[in-house]
Amino acid sequence: MYRALIFSVLASPAWAICPVADDLQTGIRLTADDGAVETYVAQTPDIVELTITYDDGYADQSLLAHGVYLLEVTALQDGQPQPGTQTTYVYPVKPEAMPVPAAGDVWRTRAIVDSVNDDKISAQWDEPIQMTYGTCSYTVLPGEITYAGIGYRQTEGLHYLPELGLAYLTRFETDSRDDVDEYTVISITAVEPGE
Repeated sequence: MYRALIFSVLASPAWAICPVADDLQTGIRLTADDGAVETYVAQTPDIVELTITYDDGYADQSLLAHGVYLLEVTALQDGQPQPGTQTTYVYPVKPEAMPVPAAGDVWRTRAIVDSVNDDKISAQWDEPIQMTYGTCSYTVLPGEITYAGIGYRQTEGLHYLPELGLAYLTRFETDSRDDVDEYTVISITAVEPGE
C-alpha cells in the first residue's frame, strides 16, 4: 500500500520531472500561450536544432549555436525544407568559439547573411531571474540580440535557460514596424523517446 501511494504521488503533476540539459538529446518542448510549439534537439555539443510549429500550420527549422545564435533558418512544408527559403549566417568564429551567455556579458560581432549582407550583431545578457513554467522553475538570463544591416535593424528579446542550454524568443521588433511582437512560454517538457 505504501509503495502504491509513493508511486501515485510521484506520478502526480506536482511531482512531474522537469527537463534538464541531457534531455536535449531526445528533445525539449516549449509551448507558448498562442499555441506555438518549439522543439529543441541537440545536433552536436555546440549546435541545437529548433523546430517551431504555429497554430496556422506554418513551421520553420533553425540551427542555433549554443542554443542561442542563429546559424540558419528554413521554412518547412509537411515537415520538409522548402526550396529557396534557407537563410544562413556565417560568423568570424566557429560555433564552438561563440560565447555561452553569462550575466552582464556583451558580445559584438558580424555575420555574413546569405553570402551577401554584412550584419552587425550585438548580444547582451542581464542578471539572472527565476521563472516558473507550469510546475517547473528555472534560472533565466533575460537578454537581447540586435541585427543591423544596410537599411534595417531588428531586435530579438530572449530568455536563456542555462540549466537547459537554450534560449527562446520573447520579443521581436524592427525599425520598419511600430508594433512589437511578444511571446510567452507557458510550459517546458521533455520529448519522450520515439515521439
